[in-house]
Amino acid sequence: MTEQCRAYARALALGACALVVAVPLTGGATSPAHAAPKAVLVPQIEGAYSVQGLNPDGTRYEGGVTITVKGSTAFFRWTISGQTFHGQGPLAGNRLVIDWGETAPVFYTINADGTLSGTWAAGKASETLRPLN
Repeated sequence: MTEQCRAYARALALGACALVVAVPLTGGATSPAHAAPKAVLVPQIEGAYSVQGLNPDGTRYEGGVTITVKGSTAFFRWTISGQTFHGQGPLAGNRLVIDWGETAPVFYTINADGTLSGTWAAGKASETLRPLN
């Protein structure tokens, strides 16, 4: 994982932790000094997706990606035009930063409809992942 990707991952992880720490006490608590933290929901993103993207030069591409999750790390395996690419990164809330061996990672947002919207090549390229099932 590149140092830039590690820095983004740390920032995302700290943001997710701050969400857990900043949860207010619920009304009617009998002991205001101790409240159980609320569970943080981890999006279920494992599975197969179709990929539609736009390269930095403006050409379009299509393919597939398989996502697996172990702990809080997402593992990606893209198949685009007969080539296979691999990447991994931390899952923090609805954000992913995937290091795939290039200078800049892929930044994804997990959308409410189950799709993932991503940018790569330092924001000069984009892709959308749609669940196949």
